[in-house]
Amino acid sequence: MHIFFDNKRFELEQEQTVLSALLDQGYDIPNICRAGACQSCIMQATKGEIPSEAQLGLKETLKLQGYFLACCCKPKTPLHIIDDAKKHEHFSATVIHHTLFNDNILCLRLKPLSTFNYHAGQFITIWKNNKIGRNYSLASVVNTDAYIELHIRRVDKGIVSNWLFDEVKLNDTLQIQAAMGNCFYTPEAPEQTLLLAGTGTGLAPLYGIMRDALQQGHRGEIHLIHGAIQTKDLYMHKTLLDLQSLYKQFHYHASVLQNDNKQCSISTIPIDEQVLNVANNLPKCKIYLCGAPDIVNLMKNKLFLAGASTKNIFADPFIAASN
Repeated sequence: MHIFFDNKRFELEQEQTVLSALLDQGYDIPNICRAGACQSCIMQATKGEIPSEAQLGLKETLKLQGYFLACCCKPKTPLHIIDDAKKHEHFSATVIHHTLFNDNILCLRLKPLSTFNYHAGQFITIWKNNKIGRNYSLASVVNTDAYIELHIRRVDKGIVSNWLFDEVKLNDTLQIQAAMGNCFYTPEAPEQTLLLAGTGTGLAPLYGIMRDALQQGHRGEIHLIHGAIQTKDLYMHKTLLDLQSLYKQFHYHASVLQNDNKQCSISTIPIDEQVLNVANNLPKCKIYLCGAPDIVNLMKNKLFLAGASTKNIFADPFIAASN
């Protein structure tokens, strides 16, 4: 049997592990226990069949991305294994949509010029130049959308966000980096209740995850809570209400700190309290949390104390970059 790594082909002896073979070739692959416990030798394959024993103990999100433990992997078919450099590979993408949801949030859609693999809810990096880039989460869904969609908040003195708002235009070509992150839907439990909660543009990955779940035939209840300061900040309010009317299992909940539109009956219960009220049987829920780090961590702690399992909580706090 053989593997491909670092643009080279390596033959494996019978019952030899991937880790052993690469160490024999002089590669410095991190490893400690060599028994699958420490997971320090985790690697990623893009092609080939990964033996099930090489993925024991890994989250479903990692398995679906082709991650495996090299010390436990004795391949039965050729494996194409990615090296760290490939994870930082840049892709060219054309701007095909550049419109504002409101004064502070941009809807940016890009058409990659080559094959670009991702899961809804992951994040990509957009590079302004060789040194400055920012991460943005994916609101689009593979096999549903013919583009990748990002929701970008204008940040005061933000180098990349202001560039994307004010200088980037239709048909421009941008440089993006491979999708990363484990905050995405996996279909192993289609009857499970999904609880999605986020603030601001933390809605973007949740919108993608929710639509991905529906596209894959999820049958359990899906609760999505969007938290904002004012009702004008609920930038996809009508879209989410329309989706709620189309799918009986989807429930949309809005939460604002200040209801500046008295004609809208929107809850002013803080989102960290609302997450405890909307879903039944928290220990069996799968939970996705996105947005401001302090709110994400607060929700995560409260949900854990209320009985949610840590293995079922997927959090993506949006950490601001320093310019």
